[in-house]
Amino acid sequence: MECSARLFHCARCHCQVVLCSHCDRGQIYCGRACAQAARRQSTHAAGRRYQHSRRGRRAHAERQRRYRQRRRTKVTHQGSPPVPGEARLCAESGGWVGRVEDPTDAIHCHRCGRVCQPWLRQAPLRRRPAREAVIWPPPPGQREGAP
Repeated sequence: MECSARLFHCARCHCQVVLCSHCDRGQIYCGRACAQAARRQSTHAAGRRYQHSRRGRRAHAERQRRYRQRRRTKVTHQGSPPVPGEARLCAESGGWVGRVEDPTDAIHCHRCGRVCQPWLRQAPLRRRPAREAVIWPPPPGQREGAP
């Protein structure tokens, strides 16, 4: 069964991305790589802004003073992600296998591969919490305009 989908451009690499309603959580990046690169860039910019403020300069001077006393490094940002192990191809695979295009030109979700409807949304689905029960007419003491 086809599900609805959303079309958007990645905020970092500007590629077009289609996500089905099951995978759509309001993402703005095409995948994990772009999200991590944007986070690194944002963290770097925040650290740079802080270092240029008066408070940041004072904290940096104090940190450098302590560093010179003990001659060890100080980490100010999140650590690096672990380095992945060696990637190997199976001998039977014959090398890299590209994405197989569907001969019917159906639209597929970029994350899970589900077949999507041919019309695409421009905004994420609005997932609202359940509404409270409305009592109508309201009790006499709670009418609009009543003090």
